[in-house]
Amino acid sequence: MKPALAELLHNPLLWRGDRLARADDAVASGFASLDRELPGGGWPKAALTELLADEEGIGELRLLLPALKRPAQSGKWIVLVAPPYIPYAPAFAGSSIDPARVIVIEAQEEKQRWWAAEQVLRSNSAGALLFWPKTLSDQRVRRLQLAAQEGEALAFLFTSTARAAQPSPSPLRIQLSLSGNRLSVDIFKRRGSMLSTPLLLDVAASAADQPIERAPSALRLPAKSERLSAKRMASFHRHYPVGGPQARIWNRALARADEVQRVPGPDPREKDAGFPLARE
Repeated sequence: MKPALAELLHNPLLWRGDRLARADDAVASGFASLDRELPGGGWPKAALTELLADEEGIGELRLLLPALKRPAQSGKWIVLVAPPYIPYAPAFAGSSIDPARVIVIEAQEEKQRWWAAEQVLRSNSAGALLFWPKTLSDQRVRRLQLAAQEGEALAFLFTSTARAAQPSPSPLRIQLSLSGNRLSVDIFKRRGSMLSTPLLLDVAASAADQPIERAPSALRLPAKSERLSAKRMASFHRHYPVGGPQARIWNRALARADEVQRVPGPDPREKDAGFPLARE
């Protein structure tokens, strides 16, 4: 084989139709059967991953928590942009993710949400982005994919299954649904051959399929008295949430997480390490 052809075939952007693409950098998902079906053997860095589901709270965050633990424990930020519910700090702590490494950006206007998500990726200062937009367009998704390519963060975009029939610049697209007590994972777009049948994962079990204590969901529905006012403006402050009852909920959760489980190491909230979370 000629050297030029061998070099071309070694390029991670090129793959054969009967094989998965090779990826230089990926983060293990924590589920061995899923890693075998992901190019590079895990969630890709510097690429946008679409997770499509019609229901919330079916295990979509539990699917990601094992992978999010790695950047969080290396001192990087986990950024949630416009999550549908209030993050539940003890659930992150129960997965060995220090809640102080989690930043939540809330914005009412859709253009602000997309702007924030893009800036998180372009800044190359976060280990992972989780983004829940209300509306999507090819132009916006393409911009986000290009921003993801510029950094090394994990990037996840949550949307509905109505998008499955539409083309997307995201190199990895996965449809999620419940199948009994397990999560059905249908990889319908990846860099490589098609997946014939969906995977069925017990997202409450470890990668070694050993049962673990079932932790509460990382997101929970707020009570009526806790919900944001429709007139509230977008805020990009250090503390999440800014004022109001939600701030007390998050701070109490942080305190409770400290009591239950703390990740060893210095507390970033006790020094000006950038974007610390507030404590009461």
